[in-house]
Amino acid sequence: MHLLKYILLLITGLMVTLMVSAIERNSPAQVSMLVNTCVGCHGNDGSSVGPATPSIAGMRKPLFIKAMQDMKSGKRPSTVMGLLAKGYTDEEIEMMADFFSKQEVVRYTQNIELEKAERGKQLHKQYCDGCHKIEGRTQALFNTLAGQWMSYLKFRLSDFRNGDASSSMMASALEYFILKNESEESLEDLLHFYGSQE
Repeated sequence: MHLLKYILLLITGLMVTLMVSAIERNSPAQVSMLVNTCVGCHGNDGSSVGPATPSIAGMRKPLFIKAMQDMKSGKRPSTVMGLLAKGYTDEEIEMMADFFSKQEVVRYTQNIELEKAERGKQLHKQYCDGCHKIEGRTQALFNTLAGQWMSYLKFRLSDFRNGDASSSMMASALEYFILKNESEESLEDLLHFYGSQE
């Protein structure tokens, strides 16, 4: 009987230790530490001020996690992010995703050409709106493109066209819907439309 009592006490003690450890891992201080490693490039709360670095504020949690895991594994091309992503555990990535998904994105004015933006608006409605909702800032299957830096979007389109394995669907959409039915200039028009969305 005494042995059973000691075993139950030991199990209870272990459970309490594990619960406290889990709470400490998700503490505001730890989340803050993780997030602060991102703001140098991605801006305060994930709203980037540099045209080659994407804003990640408001990024849907599953998309954030997928992007980090794809960069971590090398499936998605990256510059420094592939190396940085390898330093995070799955739990830490999830904590960062949770934080950034709740942040309001700040969109900055970009140099756009209104004629291109108007043509891009029509192209977006025709080819992209099914997955990337713009009107009312709603999101469908993927993260919104509204106000994202044009330079960054240009890099990502280039990645898709060069065989980025993280999204065969985007590569197919570019190949079959835009490039075969439109022209190279149509991609530039789309970028100006997305850049015009403040």
